[in-house]
Amino acid sequence: MTAIKVKYDRFSRIAKYLLVFLLIAPFASDPLNTAEKPEFRFREIWGYLMKGEERELTGEEPFTDVCYFSAAVGPLGRLVGVPELPKPGRAGKSNFRIHLVITELSNHALTHFILDPSLPLRKSLIEDIVNASRGYHGIQIDFESVLPNDARFFWSFLSDIRKSLPKSAMLSIALPARKNKTADAYDYASIAPIVDRVIIMAYDQHWSTSAPGPVGSVPWCREILAHARSAVPRDKLVMGLPLYGRAWQEKSHGRALRHRHVVEILESRKITPTFCPDNGYHFEYEEPVKVKVFYDDVQSTLQKIRLYHDSEVASLAFWRIGQGPVALWTHLAKPGPETITEIADTKRE
Repeated sequence: MTAIKVKYDRFSRIAKYLLVFLLIAPFASDPLNTAEKPEFRFREIWGYLMKGEERELTGEEPFTDVCYFSAAVGPLGRLVGVPELPKPGRAGKSNFRIHLVITELSNHALTHFILDPSLPLRKSLIEDIVNASRGYHGIQIDFESVLPNDARFFWSFLSDIRKSLPKSAMLSIALPARKNKTADAYDYASIAPIVDRVIIMAYDQHWSTSAPGPVGSVPWCREILAHARSAVPRDKLVMGLPLYGRAWQEKSHGRALRHRHVVEILESRKITPTFCPDNGYHFEYEEPVKVKVFYDDVQSTLQKIRLYHDSEVASLAFWRIGQGPVALWTHLAKPGPETITEIADTKRE
């Protein structure tokens, strides 16, 4: 009986080991568990890199294109602040194209003067842009203060840049989010035929001076996407996503106060103001301020990525590198061999 029991116990242990092996073998044979593999693959993934934040770019991100932000139109209509090309070791050894972003963000009058073909500023600025493009794979135009009446000037300005750049250089443009066709300079259908890529800035649904709200909610992005798809060919469309959040405080400080309001504050808080012959009265007090914050993490950003992926959007762009959770990049596949070959074949002039 003892010999039989020993044999049974030995067989039982072997059976347990075998069972455990059969359970873990499928995972052990595949070091990259299916759950850890990237969930989404896009033809192109663009990222914006702010000048001075080059260290934020590790080279491990799944980018096919990096937009270097930025050179700006100066007060005299010439290009200023042209950054040096990122040094090898960051951009030089990575499989992505580098685009120089040209910006004019707030000056309507200046924008009119540089776009009007009857004025000399336009020709000089285009020459500046072409000269600055050397060493880059492309140029991106981000003009956010074009007046509706300057629409045709803007479109012909883009055409002249396209004609002036080398054929191998890519011309892209960043455009504001639109739910439908609007009578302004940023008409998607009019611009798409001129450029190689159209980046839709599907963010700032709510902004610093608006009521608090999401930077880009999924329902809102769905509406933006519907209009963009109706006006921009799939191979040119790049949907932008934000990697930042926004904060709003409930009460505005630095506001003007009527005298009766000043008196009410002094009386209610039992404050004695300080008098200065030169500056008048002053006092200070503390009060709680409620701050409301809207932001995205990996999970909520993936909801928008899934929306675009399921809608067969070919390309995404992220504003901006260094602002979002690093873990996000593990969910996006790096460019495939065909994209890497295409990038390698794009020569820098």
